Amino acid sequence: MAVSWWRREWTWWLIAFVIIAAVGGALGPEWFASLTALTFGAWLVAVLFRARLGMRPIVAASAAVVAVLVLAQLVPYGRSHTNPPVLAEPAWDSPATRALAVRACFDCHSNETSWPWYTNIAPASWVTQNHVDEGRERLNYSEFGSGRFEADDSAETVREGEMPLRDYTLIHSAARLTDAERQQLIDGLNATFGH
Repeated sequence: MAVSWWRREWTWWLIAFVIIAAVGGALGPEWFASLTALTFGAWLVAVLFRARLGMRPIVAASAAVVAVLVLAQLVPYGRSHTNPPVLAEPAWDSPATRALAVRACFDCHSNETSWPWYTNIAPASWVTQNHVDEGRERLNYSEFGSGRFEADDSAETVREGEMPLRDYTLIHSAARLTDAERQQLIDGLNATFGH
């Protein structure tokens, strides 16, 4: 009887893990890592609840998910939400290019990041902070000319569909560019950076 329960419980957790990992993988590596870690943590807590408190499987799983999500809020990463001053921007070829870059790029690649309410809740706070930290490190339109940035490659990353990121455009509808807008941004970035 105990073996049957254990096998059944493992099966449900494995199914949940596969589904959450697939969703996280579709959204990107940061989401995959965050959701996988939270799912594994919830599984460990559920096993502990079942073993120590004798909870029923669904009650233990529900309590474990809530406990892990509450504990995740204690992780300080992802809540700094700093926007340093704008030091210098590129000499944009046109206001239209800048407007498209603001829509599709500035939240991660400038010091003018918008921090919506969900950026205060883990795991979204972790993923958002990671995107902003990496984005500003690679290319920061607000600190243009100070240091080595990958501005020359920006049009290529837009052309290849690498930017803006898929998980970003799922939440930020304004960043979803039409084919014409995407081409206009590519042309504008090439003109701005001399390609």
